[in-house]
Amino acid sequence: MTAQNVAASLRGGSHPKEVIEDYWDLRSKSYAQGVTGSKDEERGVWKRCLAPFVSDLHIQKALDGGAVTGFLSFVQYDMGIDVIGTDLSRGMLSQAREASIKISANLDLCQGDAESLPFKSSSFDLVTCRHLLWTLPNPARALEEWKRILRLRGRILAIDGNWFDPSAKKKLARWVSGRLKNFSHDQNPVPFQKFYQPIEKNLPLYQASKPDRCCELFMAAGLADVAVDRLQDVNRFYKRHTNISFRLSNADTVFLVKGEKEGMPSR
Repeated sequence: MTAQNVAASLRGGSHPKEVIEDYWDLRSKSYAQGVTGSKDEERGVWKRCLAPFVSDLHIQKALDGGAVTGFLSFVQYDMGIDVIGTDLSRGMLSQAREASIKISANLDLCQGDAESLPFKSSSFDLVTCRHLLWTLPNPARALEEWKRILRLRGRILAIDGNWFDPSAKKKLARWVSGRLKNFSHDQNPVPFQKFYQPIEKNLPLYQASKPDRCCELFMAAGLADVAVDRLQDVNRFYKRHTNISFRLSNADTVFLVKGEKEGMPSR
């Protein structure tokens, strides 16, 4: 699907999820380039930030939902975690497979929908996602699925960002950022708004991906020990290693929400 056909396809009955898949398929090659030129250092920062959240778990298997090009899957792989990466976009998974071959990681990847996973119940100890919740039509259903596939005392780590904060200050920052991108080589080659503007009302967290709102969803899903980490080291890293247009629109944006599956094992 091309950007020119998005509005027509929506009028013709395309599900928002189909539009999302088409966008990220088209975006996959440019997305794989990342936003910094320091990928090894970037992975190191993420390893240090994730370590406190996984060090007390005996992880036999982890799932990285919405793995895109595999960044967080590779971080976990480097930490010695046996991880499966899934994504709705086959284009993104193709990029992840290429990256996996380059570094001989042999990463386990499969196509899948975060809201309807092809895995047995109680089969994972850890579920992670990065920059996924905001783009889900039904994030509450995704959390129920992630909880279903977790073993007792398993953990969900959801990393997201308030990318589309509707406040006047953030809107102005994004507008200035967009103007700057017009004069740089970092402009997104796929017109994001042409894809997402027609469907944003179908995405509950599109403008509300904030720590408090995500915590509410975690607690509504029956998860325990819900907590937020503002990922100060991660945000500090991106301030130092990204261009000014990225920093303007994404200052102190990234956060992590943790929750655990509790309950008594069946006899």
